[in-house]
Amino acid sequence: VTYFGDSGKAQSQRLLERRASENTRLLDSFNQPVRNWLDFFAYTSFIDRDGKYQLNMLSRSAFAPLGRSTLPMLQEEAYHLAQGNIGLMRIVRAGKIPIAVIQKYFNKWVSTAYDLFGQDESGSAHWAYVWGLKGRYDEHLYDKPADMDKLNELSRATFFKEVKALVDALNHHIPEDQPKLTIPNDKFRRHIGAYAGMPYSVTGELLSQEAYEEHLKEVMPSEADDQFVVGLEKDKDWIMAPSQK
Repeated sequence: VTYFGDSGKAQSQRLLERRASENTRLLDSFNQPVRNWLDFFAYTSFIDRDGKYQLNMLSRSAFAPLGRSTLPMLQEEAYHLAQGNIGLMRIVRAGKIPIAVIQKYFNKWVSTAYDLFGQDESGSAHWAYVWGLKGRYDEHLYDKPADMDKLNELSRATFFKEVKALVDALNHHIPEDQPKLTIPNDKFRRHIGAYAGMPYSVTGELLSQEAYEEHLKEVMPSEADDQFVVGLEKDKDWIMAPSQK
């Protein structure tokens, strides 16, 4: 209020009024319920990973206090990501939750993660770069000027490759005779960008609205899936013990 006046006060009030329980958060990742440990580990591995990207880009800020403040936060974020990815690895290695069920939770969370990178051809991303507030992810590795109209898409594509590599690593722990885990197409379940609200399947095929609604029932966690996982978590061996290798 001191520095941003009435507009800052109004914006702060809107932030305080939004509730995940009422589905009023701006980004759907933060409206989705976390009902079990599989939910939690998928969230920390995939959704917290966006935090790593945002903090990395802010660490290049020309506003030095902001750039410096991101470094300890990046260290904390690394712990969250490790916790999530190791948790998923322990679940996969235990072999108690069917791969088909795990896949549904990956579909749930990764599809919302794509929206966290913002609008396609974003004006705010453009000016944040021009004004020096944010850089590209790992800005120091680039030797060519930035494409100002594709900054968010660049981050999203880099995230996609990183998550795919993580899921490929998890697949090494799945027996050969079982299906492998995948990540959903970036058109699936989008609420922001060119594909927002469009009925694309988890593999990127355009469906009718009716077919899409049926498709969601097949590829997203149901209440029965949630209860199955919660019930299974009562058994000691539902997840590999951390002492096992």
